[in-house]
Amino acid sequence: MSEGGQVCIAGGGIIGLALAFELTERGRDVCVYEAGRIGQHCAASVAAGMLAPVSEADISHPELSRLALESHGRYADFVRRVETASGEQVGYDTSGTLFVALHRDHRAQLQHLHDFQVDRGFEAEWISRAEIREMEPAISPTASAGLLLRHDHQVDPRRLMHALAAAIRGRGGTIVEDARVLRVQAAGEGYEVHVDAEGQQLGERFAQVVLAGGAWTGQIEAPLPPLPVRPVKGQVLRLRGERLISRVVRTPDVYLVPRDDGELVVGATMEEQGFDARVMAGPVLDLLREAWRCLPGIYDIELAETCAGFRPALRDHMPAIGLAHAPGLFVATGHFRNGIELAPVTAQLLAEQMETSNASPLLEPFAPGRFAEAGELPAGVAPGTEGGGR
Repeated sequence: MSEGGQVCIAGGGIIGLALAFELTERGRDVCVYEAGRIGQHCAASVAAGMLAPVSEADISHPELSRLALESHGRYADFVRRVETASGEQVGYDTSGTLFVALHRDHRAQLQHLHDFQVDRGFEAEWISRAEIREMEPAISPTASAGLLLRHDHQVDPRRLMHALAAAIRGRGGTIVEDARVLRVQAAGEGYEVHVDAEGQQLGERFAQVVLAGGAWTGQIEAPLPPLPVRPVKGQVLRLRGERLISRVVRTPDVYLVPRDDGELVVGATMEEQGFDARVMAGPVLDLLREAWRCLPGIYDIELAETCAGFRPALRDHMPAIGLAHAPGLFVATGHFRNGIELAPVTAQLLAEQMETSNASPLLEPFAPGRFAEAGELPAGVAPGTEGGGR
């Protein structure tokens, strides 16, 4: 065990892996338990990977927008370090986002978004129909206006998670797949972590524990304040064929994210359906219809994959990051739609807190204990349910 003690991270999604990467870079001895396989069953494995603090700036959560902008500023260095440590590329692309209006209602929404962004000092360039056609000829000629957001970027979450895992293992960190953390309990000056690994019950002791299980975090029995995490289902499509656009293209109804290898990610729905992982015909039809209205050429390319994931959401749609009820027990969950964007800043600030016991002021609005006074149910319990397995 290295100086500072061994760390357990319960959850091998983008947040858990990013934190493990930061801690191993600091020389910590880290073990990550992931209930499934890395990059297969978490929200990030479905996510498109848009890094969009400008186009998704939220007037109702200014503190979340500040955190996203801070993370965005750290992304290039984060990617550089991950790619150097792993020897793998993660598909980081800084081409920007083109937000287009296909009809009058879209145009009104874009005008409102433009005014909001300019008022907040963000760079958002209003462009004409002719400029859209010059930039992206494959976009429908019905696109009458748009916003060019040069500072919105993208990354391939699946490639990023595999690169993070390679870097962690290369530094001597441990990642145990198909191992679901069941409960965490105090044991002396640390914690005993009970794990179900392919049907076998294991118990290990750690100096520090981080609960980063995404939408499943609340199902881990632990000495926590109330943490009402719920899954918000998102269905996403992946098409494959000739590359039709050179950058992320969005309308108010759909987004299209191109990859260098010919993949085109189309998304995404937002559904309160619990852990229902079925991909349904209606939402697929809706996504394809809106994507075709924006980019007619998708009619002639392959529908390669349909998938559903679960965004981890808390009641206020803001993450919980930081020290939990007891010393040495931390939480990093509830990132909702922002897990990919917030991964660098969450990992770096939480790693610093775990090392120094000092929390950054940026994390104050996201304290895990903020629900304790609101009369929420205990972690892992929802009305009319008794939890359940991942």
